[in-house]
Amino acid sequence: MQGNIPMANDQIEEIKEILKEVKNEQQNLSNQTQKNFEIIVRKLMKMQEYNEISDMTNQVFEMRLSNIEDFLFQLDKYIYNKKNRKEKQK
Repeated sequence: MQGNIPMANDQIEEIKEILKEVKNEQQNLSNQTQKNFEIIVRKLMKMQEYNEISDMTNQVFEMRLSNIEDFLFQLDKYIYNKKNRKEKQK
C-alpha cells in the first residue's frame, strides 16, 4: 500500500496543477469578456452619437428641402399669375 501513496500524491499534485490552469483560464476569459464588454459599450455609444448627428443632419436637409419646395410653389404661382395677367391684358 505504501507504494500507492507516492502515486496518489503525484495524482493530487497533477489535479492541483490542472485546477490551477483551469482557474487561470477562467480568469483570463473573465478579463477578456470584460474588455470585450467595454469595447462593445463604447462602440454602441459612438453609434448612438453618430445616429444623433445623422438625425440632426437629416433635419437640416429636410428643412432646406422644405424651403426649396415652398420657393418653387411660390415661383410657380408667380409665373402662373403673371401668365394669366398677360392673357387678360390681350
